[in-house]
Amino acid sequence: MRYMTAFIVIALLMVPTFALSAQEVPRQIVLNETGKSKVMPTSGTLSFSQVNYVLLKQNGKTVTAQDAKNKLASMTKELTAKLKKNLAFAKGFTKDFDANVSFSPRYKRIDSNNVIEGYQARASYSITVLDLAKAQDVTQAVLNSGVEEVSQLYTQIDEASRRSCEKEALKQAVERGKDRAATMAMLMDSELGKISTAVINSDGAPRMYMAKSAMADEANMYEPQASTCSVRVELVFSVK
Repeated sequence: MRYMTAFIVIALLMVPTFALSAQEVPRQIVLNETGKSKVMPTSGTLSFSQVNYVLLKQNGKTVTAQDAKNKLASMTKELTAKLKKNLAFAKGFTKDFDANVSFSPRYKRIDSNNVIEGYQARASYSITVLDLAKAQDVTQAVLNSGVEEVSQLYTQIDEASRRSCEKEALKQAVERGKDRAATMAMLMDSELGKISTAVINSDGAPRMYMAKSAMADEANMYEPQASTCSVRVELVFSVK
C-alpha cells in the first residue's frame, strides 16, 4: 500500500511537467536584415611638409656641421612663422595646427662610399579644417608659404553625424524586416505580432575617404565623398 501511495505522489508531482511539455511552442518569425545610410564628412585633415638642406661646401666655402644645423633650424622657424601668418585668416574654421621637424645627414656616393655632403631638415605640419568648403583656401595659403608637399584631404565624421547615420540605417533595417515578416506571416495564414526580441550589430564606424583633389582652377579643388554606415539587426516577431 505504501508503494502505491508513493507512486501516486510521484505521478502527481510530474503532472505540471507533462502539462508544460504539452503546451504549444510559441510561433515566431526570426530574420536578419541590414540597413545602410549615407553621411557626408564634417571635417578634414591636411598634412604638408617641406624639406630644406644645407651643403657643407657652398661656392668654395666650407660650412661646419653645427652651422648647417643652425641654418636649417632658422629656415624651419621662418617657414613655420610664415605658415601661421598665412593661415591666420582660417582661425575661425580650423583647429589643431601641429608642427614637427626632423634633422638628418645628407649623403652622396664617392668611390663606393657614402660621404656626408650636408644636412637636411623635414618640417612636417598638419591642420584640421572644420569647413570643407574652405579647404582649398587653406591649401592655397599653405602653398603660398613655400611648402611644396601637400597631402590629399583626409576627411572625418563627427560623433553626432555618425550616430544620426546609424539611426537612419537602423530604421531602414527594421522597416525592411517588418515587410519581410508580414509577407511570411501571410504565407503562414497568420497575423503578424509585435517584435519580441531585437539584436543590433553595427558594422563599425562609417568608412572615411580621402577627398578627391582636382586642378586648382576648378570651382573647388576638393570633392568630399559620402561615407556609408551599415547596421545589421536580428528580429524575432510573434505570430498570432
